[in-house]
Amino acid sequence: MHKTMRITAAELETMTAAIFEAAGLPADWARMEAEVLVWADLRGLGSHGVLRVPGYVAGMRHGLRRPDADIRVLFQKGALAVVEGDRGPGLYAMRKTMEEAIALARNHAIGWVTLRNGTHTGPLGFYVRQATEAGLIGIAFSSSRPLMAYHGTRAATVGTAPLAIGVPRLGNSTLVLDRAHAAVTIGNLAQARLSGTPLADGVALDAVGHITTDPMRAVTPLPVGGPKGAGMALMIECLASLMAGAPLLSTAFEDPALRHEHVQNGVCIALDPELFLAPGAFAGEVDRLVNGVKDQPIAAGFDEILMPGERGDREAAQRQRDGIPLAAPLWDELAALARRLGVAVPKPLNDG
Repeated sequence: MHKTMRITAAELETMTAAIFEAAGLPADWARMEAEVLVWADLRGLGSHGVLRVPGYVAGMRHGLRRPDADIRVLFQKGALAVVEGDRGPGLYAMRKTMEEAIALARNHAIGWVTLRNGTHTGPLGFYVRQATEAGLIGIAFSSSRPLMAYHGTRAATVGTAPLAIGVPRLGNSTLVLDRAHAAVTIGNLAQARLSGTPLADGVALDAVGHITTDPMRAVTPLPVGGPKGAGMALMIECLASLMAGAPLLSTAFEDPALRHEHVQNGVCIALDPELFLAPGAFAGEVDRLVNGVKDQPIAAGFDEILMPGERGDREAAQRQRDGIPLAAPLWDELAALARRLGVAVPKPLNDG
């Protein structure tokens, strides 16, 4: 196991935004992307945090992630819209997609907005929280080129198909479920390689299609729940890609040169629960449901009953106080990248 370095969230966000801006992103885009990544690291979602920074910068350098993208609403009819991502920064584009969904929900009680031709969409929980902070229900999912084995195959066939759902509660609380349909995400594999942590059995395949627990050999995640996860990934491709006229999987099957092309489509949905209920009634019912579940008898081996998103909220509060832990190899890589770009590097809290 590698040593971990602890960095304050504020300093990590400032450095990340400065790296993106030095690499060519407009300042506001750079700031908005940095906010999403550090939000993920605060909540313990390191697979979608600043681990992604070197890859994002490399993508810009090689023209795979366009800092000059023309991200815009391509067309809109009623409560539906399509945002053209133009291969631009995916986190920024997905934030704008949810903003459009929220605006449509204000007028139509629902907004369904697809982002096409985007890049990595990041932690979907961030975007559904945009909706819940506006008093709305938020749903987000995304599709990609083949990354995960379909049930019964021994090679990458479908995307990992992440899905997030967020509902508002009373006060400032939010109930958020955020999960991929892979037993281990691509980001988790990268984290395991950096930390030297073995994988659980039955979550990934090696290059020849054999199950492995060695993170250095693992290349293809398996679907969670076997055919259940695989089937969800296939249906999300239908909703996020085919419905937007931007198929990702079928084009990759037909042209192997596209198989590893970095492009994603995403969907953001915002729903107004007050269409059916009195103001505040839905959030009150969510709290009633949560309290009812938490009042149930606790199973052996458990200290309490946690709700979706609750563990992440607690982790974020602790990391705001104590700093964000990063594996030393990752921190060294980020610091080296920052210095190459002329960006100031903060001193870790546990360094010296």
